[in-house]
Amino acid sequence: MKGSFTGAVASKPGLFDMADRATLFLDEVSSLSMETQGKLLRVLETGEFKPVGGVATRRADLRLIAATNHDLAQLVTERTFREDLFYRLNVVPLRLPALRERPSDIPELLAHFLAVHRRRDGRGPQRFAPDAIDRLVHYNWPGNVRELRNLVERLIVTIEDETIAPAHLAGLPEAPAHDPDQAPRTNEELKALKRRVHELSIGRIERTFVLDALRRNDWNISRAARDTGILRPNFHALMRKYNIRAEDA
Repeated sequence: MKGSFTGAVASKPGLFDMADRATLFLDEVSSLSMETQGKLLRVLETGEFKPVGGVATRRADLRLIAATNHDLAQLVTERTFREDLFYRLNVVPLRLPALRERPSDIPELLAHFLAVHRRRDGRGPQRFAPDAIDRLVHYNWPGNVRELRNLVERLIVTIEDETIAPAHLAGLPEAPAHDPDQAPRTNEELKALKRRVHELSIGRIERTFVLDALRRNDWNISRAARDTGILRPNFHALMRKYNIRAEDA
């Protein structure tokens, strides 16, 4: 409210005001202080709040989406996150697997961010070489999609070639290999490892399948599609998935 603190020269709506009959997204909810967690819980329980410096109670009917990259249940155990707020937020939990657990998404994400930055900057490489994609699919991506996006942006501004080759990725650390003698410690780790092995295997098979068909047919997409018994749009979708272009022949 106007005059509620130094610099408040005019009244303006807060987040809950603006989100009434809409959706409010709270990112990194685990970083909220215990005091703020208590205030958030009260709003979620009652739907009521008071603006800073205000005396009248207002109501907001909203959908709340909260995100975090921490294990909130573990934070509750460590007493750094309120248990009652955790259960209030944990109505419909959605777990987004880490990028290393879904490597089949990597080629499409690379192509997407490459196109986004090229449209913005009007310059930069046009594609990733298949063996460069393979290098990135096997990287561990500790920074998840944000790290991938930043890598593409860095390559856009530092590379003058039209095709990004493995040599351009020299600064990328090697992904640690899984030790076959080290068994997963939890069921979640086991399932994640099985998904990763499955997706990596399928990805290699699909990429080899497409490349072999194109080579057999002199990189003619229509003939390669007929040769494999796949509709041309579906064959072309596989090419896009692995960033394979006929002109790369």
